[in-house]
Amino acid sequence: MQSDVKRKAASRGGALWIAACMSLILSGCGGTPEVTLPADRAESAALCYGATMAVTQETVGKGSVPLDDASHTLHFALLAGTDGDLDDPAKVVAKIERIGTHDKGLQDKFVADNYAASYTAPCAKAFPETQANAFKGLPPDARDTRTQCYTLSTVLLQIFAQSEIAPDARAATWVKLNGQLEQLSNSEVYPAEDDKHIGEIAMRALAKAVRLGPPVDVMKACGDRYLKD
Repeated sequence: MQSDVKRKAASRGGALWIAACMSLILSGCGGTPEVTLPADRAESAALCYGATMAVTQETVGKGSVPLDDASHTLHFALLAGTDGDLDDPAKVVAKIERIGTHDKGLQDKFVADNYAASYTAPCAKAFPETQANAFKGLPPDARDTRTQCYTLSTVLLQIFAQSEIAPDARAATWVKLNGQLEQLSNSEVYPAEDDKHIGEIAMRALAKAVRLGPPVDVMKACGDRYLKD
């Protein structure tokens, strides 16, 4: 009789454990999250964007987002947004915006369900360029490299101007660098044919820049090389 009770208790305990695991399917059993990103790069980037921003929100609350965190989060959208065809800048920008606003309630859901951090490792694997040790240096000085620095700084400044970013002295440095690179670009002579493809050239430069590594690291290298006192 006693053994029957023990067996029933064990069976009931096992059933409860299975039920608990089923209810935690998004975060995994035993507290070990199990996350598989979609095959679609844009969808994966949207999830990584939302999860990464949610992790930041858990730290800063409703306060302004630090520049490093904002850049890291945006990096997912920039990478996936510049995949594929780059000949139409408007389409590239629209794709980046769609990824960043894929689901406005997604970040709140990540925070509420407390599983945003479970995306950190899968996102790092899917988008290795976002990792801290990814940046190895700028390409040699050339028109294309200067265009990479100019286009990246332009995109970052435009996006962050519409966001709640915590004050950071680097932003003013980027503004100054952007202006100097624009002046340099305007003073150089390029083939007339380039005028027909200026938008595509800029988007290809952006795609290269965001694949060098974290935007803040790329921008620091750009400033070290091109910013004049």
